[in-house]
Amino acid sequence: MGMAGIASAKTTKASKKAAATCAKHANKKKCQSGGSAGSAPEITVSVSPNGTSNPLFEVGQSEVYAVVQVETQPAFAGDQVNISSSQFKSSCGTLNFDTISQGYDQKMPNTATVYLDNEGNATVVLQGYDCAPGLDLVEADLAVVPYYTAYTWVTVNPPGVTPPGVFGEPQINGAAQEVETGDTPNSGDSDIYAVFFVEENPVYAEQTVEIGSTQLEDRCQTGWVWIPSNSDVPPAPNTTGYKGEVTNSTYPPIPPSTVLDDDGNAAFIFKGTSCAAGPSVVVADVLAGTHDTFTTTFTVLPPAVTI
Repeated sequence: MGMAGIASAKTTKASKKAAATCAKHANKKKCQSGGSAGSAPEITVSVSPNGTSNPLFEVGQSEVYAVVQVETQPAFAGDQVNISSSQFKSSCGTLNFDTISQGYDQKMPNTATVYLDNEGNATVVLQGYDCAPGLDLVEADLAVVPYYTAYTWVTVNPPGVTPPGVFGEPQINGAAQEVETGDTPNSGDSDIYAVFFVEENPVYAEQTVEIGSTQLEDRCQTGWVWIPSNSDVPPAPNTTGYKGEVTNSTYPPIPPSTVLDDDGNAAFIFKGTSCAAGPSVVVADVLAGTHDTFTTTFTVLPPAVTI
């Protein structure tokens, strides 16, 4: 198979040069995909949000939330892949990668090891706490021969005032949507991972915001969970079928809520399993002032080869 702009386990002069180039030009396509232009790479890794139209901002107490997607050729279905970032680890006080691929909510500190599904895909959520802004490298490594590696650069912006609304990640062609992952016992069961950013006028700083989506929750037939910013543990999910931790009385109540930070921003992670494809309306309500309500549509796409 061709290398297609990715690196083997052994670092080469070419890979060092590519990394240096991407450090200066993080928005180049080849730096986002882990492959070179004009050829189909064997493996790519992407982080959402991360870009000019959907920048990644810290929220709350210097918290970072993003969706990490690994895409490979389907020939690698069933193989393990490691997702890590030594730079994120260094710039954050705590770094976790979250997965529900084994049927329960699992946080993996610093490095995630997950299985590729039948289409060659895997997804996790990145959670960073007490993070410094800047440019960080995220990489995905096949844990078996031929040990391909893909990488992408992520620009973390400091907290800032942003246009009001609720925005879902990841995005495909500018729309909030995601190809679900998991169709084997190891890779999961039609799982979805999303992050929703609620952005409001900073005059509402420290006010409560709620989020919910009956449609999205109902699509996930064996369980779902919301995780708000300003909380390093998930709230209790809605269903007895979900195998995550559901008995801790300190979890925030449903509907999930948190407080807007000093710039009027908050984030919510959504994770669901055995989810049906289709669009869902997500609603965020600010419980103060004029009680602003924001909506967006998040679309779940069926498993598919994406590379």
